[in-house]
Amino acid sequence: MSDRRPSYRPTHKRLVWQQAQELLSSAGHGRGAKFALKSSISRDLVNLKVINLFCSKNLVRIPDLSNATNLGKIYLNRCSKLSELPPSLQHLEKLTHLDFSYCKNIRSLPSLYKAISLTQLDLSGCSNLLSFPEVSLNVTKLWLDGTAIEEVPSSIECLSNLRVFNLCGCKRLKSLPTSIHKLKSLEKFNLRDCSRLETFPKILDTMERLRDLDLSGTALKELPSSIDNFISLGYLRLNNYLSGTNLESLPTTIKQFPWLQELILWNCKRLKSLPELPPSLGHLDADSCTSLEEVTSIKKLFEQALFCQDEPYRCLKLIFTNCFQLNEKGVGNHGTPKLETPFKQMVNVLKDYHQASPQRNKFITCVPGSEIPEWFDFKSLGSSINIQLPSEWWINFPSFVASVVVSFPECYNGRNFGIRCECHLKSYNGDSQDLTCSFSIWGVGLLTHEDRMFEWDHMFLLYDDFKVWEFVESQASSKCIYNEASFKFYPLLYGSNTSLRNISLEIKQCGVHLLFAN
Repeated sequence: MSDRRPSYRPTHKRLVWQQAQELLSSAGHGRGAKFALKSSISRDLVNLKVINLFCSKNLVRIPDLSNATNLGKIYLNRCSKLSELPPSLQHLEKLTHLDFSYCKNIRSLPSLYKAISLTQLDLSGCSNLLSFPEVSLNVTKLWLDGTAIEEVPSSIECLSNLRVFNLCGCKRLKSLPTSIHKLKSLEKFNLRDCSRLETFPKILDTMERLRDLDLSGTALKELPSSIDNFISLGYLRLNNYLSGTNLESLPTTIKQFPWLQELILWNCKRLKSLPELPPSLGHLDADSCTSLEEVTSIKKLFEQALFCQDEPYRCLKLIFTNCFQLNEKGVGNHGTPKLETPFKQMVNVLKDYHQASPQRNKFITCVPGSEIPEWFDFKSLGSSINIQLPSEWWINFPSFVASVVVSFPECYNGRNFGIRCECHLKSYNGDSQDLTCSFSIWGVGLLTHEDRMFEWDHMFLLYDDFKVWEFVESQASSKCIYNEASFKFYPLLYGSNTSLRNISLEIKQCGVHLLFAN
């Protein structure tokens, strides 16, 4: 690399890798060479606004940046050999974004307390970072995922503007300060896979803005008794949470969360029952809760969701994959699976719902099982079924509930699994109409890269009145008389619109249950 000084004009406002090659000094040659930004360039950086040297794997240090008074953003993520950071960072009053993620040689940071404009600091993946950084009081987003910190200082309460606080995968973290409740702006708090975190501090005051809390994979012995103070909680994830405790149920106060939309309970092995749930809940996922045997509360949840007037369109998902106790025959229940009765009650609620002023609703549930519910009107082996429609069936705004049984290969990873339903209507005079609905078992907040292993046949219930409602409105004016309907179901890679015809998944049975207002 040439020793000549680069022709770098002060009017430049960005420093990226292509420009930076002439601004580096090197030690050694070849692949093992190490690089550093030349300190001689620091006086030329007055107008520099952005440094972006991500993935500069041989960069070991950066120079004094005191003269870069207009510098606003620094991206040095994945500079795996970077270990030295200049103290001058704290004097950069216009610095707003600082990204050192996956710089695995960084062990500590200089104080950033005086970097008054700093709002976003990303240190995720800095696996050798031992101490909690001293940061500007104006930070709004702080990522410390996968760092080696053991505690969060009580001074965290001073970060009154903090909205996102991510400690995911901090394996050494053992405790949180009681002052955490003073983070009044906090909206998202991620403690996922903090496997040594055994206690959660008592929340002494309401945290009105906290919407998203992830306690999955922690070592907490019980749910925080003061969780009621998270009054705006919308997403609660407790994956692998109850597996190592004797806790067999969730607190009954969970029904008091008026904004809770998503409750994720993967692998909560000791969970036996569900309490009454808030009507706002749109997605309940209890994958592999192998002790779960009582879910009668879902009937009320279903009823509340249908008749909710606050939202013009609701999509309710109740997912019980690998909850094998729910497929057992109930005592005194005439030998039917434990979910058979609440499912039938839910369909009866649908009939009542059609007599009210209808909202647009969509519903999917799944549970281990190899048979269509016995009370379905029409059933068939395989993935398709043909039915004859009653005369003038559209008058009372009809709809239908569909059911399919899917046979999965052993330990099938269904992370993006869904089902596509195609309905083909035919009339006496040859007219036809097609309706198509797709159903995903994933929620809004749940990442689709997480594995979901189907361990046996599963039965799905499917309902979507939106397409039917649109059709019936147009049907009333067209005077077409459709007398026959054929249904075809396909496994789907949800999000790709690709059916799985060539993968070893089989729809063993399907069924349709017609709904009429009267």
